[in-house]
Amino acid sequence: MTNLQKNLNQEYGKNEGHSSTIEQDKPQDDFTNAVELINKKRPFIPEHEKFTYYDKVGESIYNLLTDINFEIVSLHDEVQNNVFTDIDYYSIVGLLPIWLRDAGNSQESSMSRSFFEKIVGANNSYLINKCLYYYDCEMLVDALQNRFNIVEVMLTQLFTILTPSKKFNIKDYDEVIYTIDDSSQRVQAYINSIIINLASSCDIMTKIAIELLSMSKVQYNTYPKMTSTNITYGNIGRLPAELRRDGTYFAAIRPIAIMMVESIRDEIVHNGSLDFHSTVYYGTKGENVETWLLMPAFNENGTLTSYHGRKKFYEDPERTVNKELPLLVKEFLTIALATIQMIGRHFRKPYYSNSEDLKKYHDVIIKLTDTYRMIASKELNKDATVNKNI
Repeated sequence: MTNLQKNLNQEYGKNEGHSSTIEQDKPQDDFTNAVELINKKRPFIPEHEKFTYYDKVGESIYNLLTDINFEIVSLHDEVQNNVFTDIDYYSIVGLLPIWLRDAGNSQESSMSRSFFEKIVGANNSYLINKCLYYYDCEMLVDALQNRFNIVEVMLTQLFTILTPSKKFNIKDYDEVIYTIDDSSQRVQAYINSIIINLASSCDIMTKIAIELLSMSKVQYNTYPKMTSTNITYGNIGRLPAELRRDGTYFAAIRPIAIMMVESIRDEIVHNGSLDFHSTVYYGTKGENVETWLLMPAFNENGTLTSYHGRKKFYEDPERTVNKELPLLVKEFLTIALATIQMIGRHFRKPYYSNSEDLKKYHDVIIKLTDTYRMIASKELNKDATVNKNI
């Protein structure tokens, strides 16, 4: 799967309109043929058609996401250095089996829960327990990165339907028509995904901060459970004062952008969409057609304007999702970047190096392979016996 993904990424610029770079008269192996077939069949949006490339606010969002990705790479390093304070990680990682990371965490592993439990139980050691815990923490940082990657993709999808920069005010159109169809439902789905993923990043960022705070106290006599397992954004009060910085997720008074995202998220999750219909508006002006969705009114504190149970008031016909949502995402990502940078600075540790660690843990690593074979052999014999008795 890893090699396939690598080839797909290398080939990403191809679509049905492009010929293969491999000469047609040369025989190709099955793998290369499969990669080319997948590239032809999968959906493709050229770079120049992506919202984060052609729109000014979109470009700002792209730059923020790029900076966030770089900071998350550094955050991976800080998590690693905080876990492996007494083991030279890079001296041993090349010999560690991939199931230590993937089993129970990724579809890259087909290992069952019962098999995983048996092999972990057979390798209850300081090193293995520390590695298991580290990979759980690493998955948490990966999850944070995925939230932001999804936001970029959903913005592009959203603005293949909505008009990014409207030229006309509503009073200037020749006709205004609203639709409730597949495209309008997709618009709602993309907005829901953007908001929910942004809000989710608040929970995950809080988990990472709480986990880093507790790492020095983790015991490795057994496979440790993460301290942050049941942590949400509502638990930021557990963070120390030095992390409760203004301009970050953890500010004592939540930033307006976060309040707005949370207000929309709560409405989507608990009460439905931003409108009881999945409605999109179309305006025509001569041969021009523009598409938009209205943005509801908010209070100064970032909550939706409400009266009793009614929370969606659209008194301003020029206040559109087209304009307001990218600005909200941009502000939110600015806060996210500041938060990740702060966490990285606060928990910075030097890399622990010891060239003797491979020799020290050699037998423990070899045991992983031996016990895997032993348990797999027992499982195969068990299955054979069951099948024979059927």
